Amino acid sequence: MIYPLKIQILEKTPFSLKLYIEDISLHVLNSIRRAILAETPTMAIDYVIFVENSSAFYDEYVAHRLALIPLKSDDAILRYKSPEECAEAGERRLFSADCFAKFDLTAEGPEEGEVTVYSRDLVPSDMYVTPVYDNIPIIKLIRGQRIKLEAFARLGRGKEHAKWSPVSIAAHKYVPVIVISYDDCNNCLKCVNSCPRGILTISNNKVVVNEDKLLECSFCKICENVCSTSAIKVLHRENSYILNLEFTGALNPKTTLIIASEILIKKLEEFETKLKELGVLD
Repeated sequence: MIYPLKIQILEKTPFSLKLYIEDISLHVLNSIRRAILAETPTMAIDYVIFVENSSAFYDEYVAHRLALIPLKSDDAILRYKSPEECAEAGERRLFSADCFAKFDLTAEGPEEGEVTVYSRDLVPSDMYVTPVYDNIPIIKLIRGQRIKLEAFARLGRGKEHAKWSPVSIAAHKYVPVIVISYDDCNNCLKCVNSCPRGILTISNNKVVVNEDKLLECSFCKICENVCSTSAIKVLHRENSYILNLEFTGALNPKTTLIIASEILIKKLEEFETKLKELGVLD
């Protein structure tokens, strides 16, 4: 029997999402997490052609900084070929329009002082693929220094390089359950005073769990360690987890979750097909 998942949104912003998921096994949740991290494609700068660079930084340093600028990719997924298609066609070297989005950058130092070149100074060839943030510093230039380059972005996956991952954090944690045995508790209050998150409190002269803060429990188990009568235990709820995602902004949370789920389903279908071909499944 398949039980439906229960999902509750604990926190949601344009760049973060925290979900409380029940009735899901750890390996399934971890597969989704890994699909988000490593399999979901985004755009990132992968090739840089330097026409001129008289700055204080090497070409490789500037190229690395450009590669780590997150680029808007929600529309790019539909407009550009997948990494596998471009690799098979050998089009990476050709910088073809259906595989690559181009950026131009030209800047020079002022007569006095210095100038900071930001991500907003990149001139895109495709207005659907632009930096997520326009205030990311790339380089500083002084008088006599000049930089001119062409940067080419393509779709890639986090398993190839972290710059293509749509998230900066993808982590899950157990849902805590704190059990107090009042028969053994001597009300010493050491557990209350030692809890770093303020999860334990006093009500009617008894130690109780503050349910509003329970999910903040980090499983440090300091309360267990200071209890001389072993009256308190920190456990976890079976098949229930908190999934915490922080996004780079390359993809919105909805798109990221949908694509990751579709990729995982496709992999399972391919696995099933291979098993049938081998005669493992009738």
